[in-house]
Amino acid sequence: MKTLLKYIGIIAFTMFALVGCEKDFDEINTNPNSPDVTQSQFLLTYAQRQFAFALYDTWFSGRMTALACQHWSQRNYTDEDRYTFRTNVTNNYFRNLYFYLMNLQELIRLNTDEATKQDAEDISGPNDAQIATAMILRAFVIQVMTDTWGDIPYSQAFDPNQYATPEYDPQQAIYSRLLDELQEAVALIGTTTRAWNSGGDVIYGGDMTKWVKFANSLRLRLAVRMNRVNPTGAADAANAAIAAGVFESNDDNAVFNFIGDGAPNHAPIYDAFFPGARNDFSPTKQYVNLMKGMDDPDIRDGGYTNPFNGIVDPRLAIYRGPANDENTIGIPYGMNDAQMKSYVNANLDVIINYWLSPLAVIVEPSYGSTFLDYPTVCFMMSEVNNWNRASFEDGVRASCEMWGVPAADITPYVSSVMAVYDAAPESAREELVMTQKYIHLYTQSNEAWAEYRRTGFPKSLVKPGEVTLGGDNPITFSPDNYNGHDIVTRFTYPNSEYTLNGANIQAAIDRQGDDSYDTQIWWDVRVRD
Repeated sequence: MKTLLKYIGIIAFTMFALVGCEKDFDEINTNPNSPDVTQSQFLLTYAQRQFAFALYDTWFSGRMTALACQHWSQRNYTDEDRYTFRTNVTNNYFRNLYFYLMNLQELIRLNTDEATKQDAEDISGPNDAQIATAMILRAFVIQVMTDTWGDIPYSQAFDPNQYATPEYDPQQAIYSRLLDELQEAVALIGTTTRAWNSGGDVIYGGDMTKWVKFANSLRLRLAVRMNRVNPTGAADAANAAIAAGVFESNDDNAVFNFIGDGAPNHAPIYDAFFPGARNDFSPTKQYVNLMKGMDDPDIRDGGYTNPFNGIVDPRLAIYRGPANDENTIGIPYGMNDAQMKSYVNANLDVIINYWLSPLAVIVEPSYGSTFLDYPTVCFMMSEVNNWNRASFEDGVRASCEMWGVPAADITPYVSSVMAVYDAAPESAREELVMTQKYIHLYTQSNEAWAEYRRTGFPKSLVKPGEVTLGGDNPITFSPDNYNGHDIVTRFTYPNSEYTLNGANIQAAIDRQGDDSYDTQIWWDVRVRD
């Protein structure tokens, strides 16, 4: 695998030019008409790496989704905390993700074109298994994209010769198509257990039984995401996915593990903290206090009561880095630059307690990007089975194990959490499950953000107009140029789309609603207070 990853730097002639810094955003699209025959394993490795970097770096994640879900706050340049997002960042990630997806489209072409399919099979295994791998990975990325922007190009997105200005598909249609395509991918794999004979599959090493579980687990995630807008269809899709076989342990987790031996083989957060020399982020006060089992009496009228009051989460020290949990503090979310500077200066004596430690596991150069994992599947199975106790307990335990909590700390913590569950009325169980799911989804902030939008949990997040820092001089969270009553609900479309694809983007806006940060997408039907 190490050798394959190092090929990334020398195959730009057939894929995108690889740049040392993701911030440059200069990517060159694969030319689908090139006469050169590319070996499909290189296309897969490159696509996996680019998604593992782009969706988890300190731009798309750090300055977009991790701020939106309030896992992180910025200590410098706090505009995004207050929903003034950099348009060049949102614009270029929309563009670049499609560029990366074209590598999967080329992989599919190599395995379907009569002129190349035999060579592709001879080198990397059954054509159908290769096609299925590309389809599953594509479904993962498209779900992230549509959950971020809403309606997006999909059905016409990958044939620029025929569709220079692709239509925007309604999100409902995208979800339906993804569910169908994931089933099709599983059928293509059939009884094949191994593929990618020559390498290329960093995530699963060519184990197609795990790709089947990944596909079915993605089907479950799609079903759960749409259960408030289409309960019957969601239930049918969820039950079918579970019956087909989803993740059964952390060994099934879909993770791209970086080698960590220098660019481009190190992890995205490490890339920002060390080569990039940036340490702009801290876990939020709201997130840290949630994990410390603390209430927030100041946030709103009546305050916030932590459902796990008094229970210190052993994952906290792992998330933030080695520290005494009792002394760990977070940065109040949503302050402006002047407020942040004042807060930091007033707390210089305890700065070690609130910054994101360079010793934290997520800052390691080999830290893996998780696409989907077993604990998340457990929480979803709890939800589809009326907040089932056993699946909930499995999820909490598996999360602690996945994050590396010492075994001696897991049992007492899980016992404390389950005691809360057992004492709670049935009406409170949703909050318990979704709060634990939110805690678990650290570094998978696009998922934590989506699940808060769908359910409204956890209630610890500070909303516009609420108090982010109490005391004698309270600070209110006041986003700039934002009219929503809850956290940001989507990101806006690229400016370039208005110029290059104006009619189709306008059709999407007419159907979906204003191109603004507070427009709710198709599956987000929760009524805001």
